[in-house]
Amino acid sequence: MGFNQWTNESLLQKEKINGFRNRFESAKPFKHIVIKDFFKEEKARKLLIELKKEKFIEKESDLFSFKQTYDFYFTKNKVVKDFHKAFLSWDFFKFIESVCNVKLEGTLDMAGTLYESGDFLLCHDDKLEGRKIAYVFYLTKDFEEKDGGNFVLFNSINGKPKEIAQKHLPLFNHLLLFQVSRKSFHEVEENLSDKERYAVSGWLY
Repeated sequence: MGFNQWTNESLLQKEKINGFRNRFESAKPFKHIVIKDFFKEEKARKLLIELKKEKFIEKESDLFSFKQTYDFYFTKNKVVKDFHKAFLSWDFFKFIESVCNVKLEGTLDMAGTLYESGDFLLCHDDKLEGRKIAYVFYLTKDFEEKDGGNFVLFNSINGKPKEIAQKHLPLFNHLLLFQVSRKSFHEVEENLSDKERYAVSGWLY
C-alpha cells in the first residue's frame, strides 16, 4: 500500500502543494507548516489503533521524559510496517521536496512517541548531521490548550533561543514539518492532562 493510499488525495494537487510551499517558505520564526487532515480519516484511526500495540520504551533525562517505540523498520505489525513502507517511498519524498523546496537523499527515521501525564521535551534545535526536515504526524485525541502538550517554536538571537513565537496543539491527523537548522528551536510542553499524546515522528535526510 503506497503513500497515495494513505494520504488525503486533495492535498496532492499541484495548486495545494504550491500553496503549502508558500506557507512553509514564509513561516516564522523558521520554516515550518502544519497541514490538517493529512491522512484519510479511516487510515489515521487504524494507525492509532495499531500504534498502541507497539512496545514503548521510556526515555528520561533532565531534558526530556516520554516514551518511544523502536524504529518502525523493525516492527512486526503489518499495518505499521505498511505505513513505514508507504512513507519510505519516493512519492512521499517528492511531496516533501516540493513543499519544503529541498533535495532529499531518500532515507528517514520513523518511530512512535507517547507523552503521558508529566512528560515533556525541553527546548533544542534537532540539528544533527544529515537531518534536513523534521516531521510529526499527530494522532492525539481531544487535546485542548489547558492540557499542555503543545509544540512550541522559539525566536532566536545569535544561535540561542529567546522567546516563544508560536504554539501548535497536537491535533489529530495533522502533519507538522519544519526545516532543521541552527535556529529551529522548539519544545514539547509538559502534558498536564491524563490524556495520551500519540504521534509518529522522525527526520528526513
